[in-house]
Amino acid sequence: MNIVILDSAYKHGITEESIFSCLFNVRGDKLLDDPPPKRLFAGFDHVGNALEVIAVEDDEQDRLVVIHAMKLRPLFFYLLGDY
Repeated sequence: MNIVILDSAYKHGITEESIFSCLFNVRGDKLLDDPPPKRLFAGFDHVGNALEVIAVEDDEQDRLVVIHAMKLRPLFFYLLGDY
């Protein structure tokens, strides 16, 4: 699956390297209901910062489109499990 990062994902200053690191080190995820269906991934970047990355799964083109990335909000800490 290819990963595409839209410009909107950089709004909070999270770098491409951090986004990829988070996605490759996901500790938990949650399906978000608002259309179109999105998935929130919680994980850590390359220096240990807890991040949330929101992406849309595009099955037709076999890609994950990242639309948002930021420091993980306390609301989603539970997704990290026992870290």
